[in-house]
Amino acid sequence: MQIIFFIVGVLLYLFGYIVFSGSKSSIHETVGLLVFLNGTLFVIAAGIIDAINKKKNAD
Repeated sequence: MQIIFFIVGVLLYLFGYIVFSGSKSSIHETVGLLVFLNGTLFVIAAGIIDAINKKKNAD
Protein backbone atom coordinates (compact mmCIF):
# COMPACT_ATOMS: atom_id res chain seq x y z
CA MET A 1 0.00 0.00 0.00
CA GLN A 2 2.78 2.43 0.87
CA ILE A 3 4.54 1.73 -2.42
CA ILE A 4 1.36 2.56 -4.33
CA PHE A 5 0.92 5.80 -2.36
CA PHE A 6 4.54 6.76 -2.99
CA ILE A 7 4.32 6.06 -6.73
CA VAL A 8 1.03 7.98 -7.05
CA GLY A 9 2.58 10.86 -5.09
CA VAL A 10 5.59 11.05 -7.39
CA LEU A 11 3.36 10.89 -10.47
CA LEU A 12 1.24 13.71 -9.07
CA TYR A 13 4.42 15.73 -8.44
CA LEU A 14 5.37 15.33 -12.08
CA PHE A 15 1.87 16.05 -13.37
CA GLY A 16 1.59 19.14 -11.14
CA TYR A 17 4.94 20.39 -12.40
CA ILE A 18 3.89 19.85 -16.02
CA VAL A 19 0.60 21.69 -15.50
CA PHE A 20 2.28 24.51 -13.58
CA SER A 21 5.13 24.98 -16.04
CA GLY A 22 2.76 25.01 -19.04
CA SER A 23 0.20 27.28 -17.43
CA LYS A 24 -1.30 30.07 -19.48
CA SER A 25 -3.28 31.74 -16.70
CA SER A 26 -3.45 31.95 -12.95
CA ILE A 27 -6.16 29.27 -12.87
CA HIS A 28 -3.77 26.77 -14.43
CA GLU A 29 -1.06 27.76 -11.95
CA THR A 30 -3.47 27.13 -9.09
CA VAL A 31 -4.48 23.75 -10.49
CA GLY A 32 -0.82 22.77 -10.86
CA LEU A 33 -0.06 23.75 -7.28
CA LEU A 34 -3.11 21.87 -5.97
CA VAL A 35 -2.08 18.73 -7.84
CA PHE A 36 1.43 19.14 -6.44
CA LEU A 37 -0.09 19.47 -2.95
CA ASN A 38 -2.04 16.25 -3.44
CA GLY A 39 1.21 14.54 -4.41
CA THR A 40 2.72 15.76 -1.15
CA LEU A 41 -0.19 14.27 0.79
CA PHE A 42 0.30 10.89 -0.88
CA VAL A 43 4.04 10.87 -0.14
CA ILE A 44 3.40 11.83 3.50
CA ALA A 45 0.75 9.10 3.78
CA ALA A 46 3.28 6.57 2.47
CA GLY A 47 5.75 7.70 5.14
CA ILE A 48 3.15 7.39 7.90
CA ILE A 49 2.14 3.92 6.75
CA ASP A 50 5.82 2.91 6.69
CA ALA A 51 6.35 4.22 10.23
CA ILE A 52 3.29 2.35 11.51
CA ASN A 53 4.45 -0.88 9.85
CA LYS A 54 7.95 -0.52 11.32
CA LYS A 55 6.50 0.14 14.78
CA LYS A 56 4.20 -2.88 14.49
CA ASN A 57 7.06 -5.15 13.40
CA ALA A 58 9.35 -3.91 16.20
CA ASP A 59 6.96 -5.02 18.93
